[in-house]
Amino acid sequence: MDIITAINTEPASTHRYLNSDHQNNDIRQFGVAGLMATAHSCNCMRDIASSRNLAAGETLFWEDDTVQYTYLLIDGAMKAYKLLPNGRSQITRFMTAGEIITSPLIDNYSYSAEALGDCSILQLPQKRFDKIMAKDSVLMKSVFGKLSIELQQAQKQSLLLGRMPAIERVSNFLLDIAQRQNPQITEFEADLLITLPMARADIADYLGLTIETVSRAFSKFRRDGLIDLPRPNLVRLRDQTRLLAQSNSLAN
Repeated sequence: MDIITAINTEPASTHRYLNSDHQNNDIRQFGVAGLMATAHSCNCMRDIASSRNLAAGETLFWEDDTVQYTYLLIDGAMKAYKLLPNGRSQITRFMTAGEIITSPLIDNYSYSAEALGDCSILQLPQKRFDKIMAKDSVLMKSVFGKLSIELQQAQKQSLLLGRMPAIERVSNFLLDIAQRQNPQITEFEADLLITLPMARADIADYLGLTIETVSRAFSKFRRDGLIDLPRPNLVRLRDQTRLLAQSNSLAN
């Protein structure tokens, strides 16, 4: 996806304003990340944006690198991870298409980011983006709203790692991926197909489990009729209500 397509991928209700002469205080959605901003800010972001492509396994930035850009993930998936004192790493977050990767108001990244597969990214120079955001309260609220969701996900992962049994960790993970990939769905649907762009080893790392434990959980869910596995990277959720029961209702 090129820059123009990425920036102009918006709902019909906002897309019709992209080339109009509306005043600068019109509120628009900027690209697939869903950032809300004034028309003037959208034009400014469009002017400073550039594209970048990553191959599987390629690093976007390393932990402690100087923050240089805010990134919008246009296509593909990435993982965020931190290096531990013993030399191992811990995956702390998975990012999928439509998410923003940003660290405003700090000088260095607190984690590393690596592509899980081929990725297309829109990047905006951080200092220039910060200046645009400082003059646009709508954009600032949109960015920090997304960061608050990221914080909630981190708190949920902390709870998963701290007190949840293995089965509940895996079921919560599947339900969370389903919700992130289908935010428009407000009620459980039968036969909902989700994509898992990460390997089982990455899922295990993220959940603090072994690969064998994750595989056993998937097998149990399939035997119990909760999921199907058409392909290794595809999961069909056949009974989300029962899957939620397996998760001990953490999602609520």
